[in-house]
Amino acid sequence: MISSIISTAFSGMAAQQKRMEAIASNVANADTPGYARRDVAMVSGPNNGAGGGVQAVVREDDTGAGGIDLATELTGMIEAKMGYEANLAVMETGMDMWDMLMSALEPKDRDERWG
Repeated sequence: MISSIISTAFSGMAAQQKRMEAIASNVANADTPGYARRDVAMVSGPNNGAGGGVQAVVREDDTGAGGIDLATELTGMIEAKMGYEANLAVMETGMDMWDMLMSALEPKDRDERWG
């Protein structure tokens, strides 16, 4: 249970990082002729018993709008930062829960990774 919380939060952080990389590429190539804007879709991760999580899929924007709108990219950066921080808070809470669980157990019953 706790490990799936941490795993899901980690996948969210990784997805937001990938989103930020796509936005950085868009900003860096705003004046590059023929550059196709990168867009990121968040999709459910595989449900392998570890909670699933989320994955970021980067694709070329096929709307045909052309050009990079820096205001849109800046808004996306702010959203990605907030999403990353939210997932980080979930991960920290999951780790705190794990520490509380381990401190409640007798030393012989504790996970070997917990001192």
